Amino acid sequence: MTAKMPSLNETLSPHKRTEDSMRRWVALAAAVLVAFVPVVADPAVAESGSPDPVRALKQQFRTGHGVQVSEITRLLEGGKSIGRLRVRGTLQFGPSGPGAADFTWQEVPDPGQEQDGNREEFTRYHIVHVNGRFYYAINAYRGPVPEGKTWVRVDGSRGLGPLIAPTVSLQVINVYKPAVVKAMLKTSTGKPVSGGFLYQGSISYAELRKASKSTYADWFGGLSADELRKTRIAWRLWTDGRGLLKRLVTSQALGKGVSRTDTRYTAWRSHVVISAPPADQVIDENDLYEYIPEPTVTIDDLRARLSDS
Repeated sequence: MTAKMPSLNETLSPHKRTEDSMRRWVALAAAVLVAFVPVVADPAVAESGSPDPVRALKQQFRTGHGVQVSEITRLLEGGKSIGRLRVRGTLQFGPSGPGAADFTWQEVPDPGQEQDGNREEFTRYHIVHVNGRFYYAINAYRGPVPEGKTWVRVDGSRGLGPLIAPTVSLQVINVYKPAVVKAMLKTSTGKPVSGGFLYQGSISYAELRKASKSTYADWFGGLSADELRKTRIAWRLWTDGRGLLKRLVTSQALGKGVSRTDTRYTAWRSHVVISAPPADQVIDENDLYEYIPEPTVTIDDLRARLSDS
């Protein structure tokens, strides 16, 4: 009688089969984790060759150094663009961060849209912010101006100028605050890309304020604690191989629409000195309002014209 060969299941004991099954699941789970667990962009990963953006930023804060900024903010409603704003300029750094700015901002038409000639809508504002004071190029003022005056010193408590000046940007995320950048990268994902690294994630208003209370003390005053936690900004951040910022793209809900801001950073470590305009070219805003130009026609001229007629 021919002996029956035992099957594989009969050869392995229940204990042995359980061990093999567990090893297979552990190996599979490990493979899944390797494939899907994000690379955390934390300074501690410097050992793997990834740069530290926070450290790279701090190294830029030297007197006379700066960075150039170029930005487009687009407002969308119902999937359609309802406005675009362009910001361009230069920041000058000091030991603790930005200290002065020279920039322009202007509402711009969407590509292909003809400018309608509305001078007020498309005025290009040139602003210098230095030593806590704001100077506007005279082209933004449509009234009479004394001869030789090309800049107006204005109150910094209104308009877009004071919002843009600290960072030459309309970004809510202040990337010149190391604590804010650290909060972003704490829960972000990152990966090597051509020319550097890409990090992405989202951050709430509450997390921003927690990271830098002084920066955001007055930004979100009208929102409740619950709204601060729920309102989030989606962001993507590109750096170069040294960890210096190259680009930041953010988007967030804004009323019934969406705000999307795309900011580029160039010329890090460049020599930058921003000074106030020459005093003899500056007029104070209050003095400008009171300025009444000398008449170009005298009473005698008028009498002569009337007599000739």
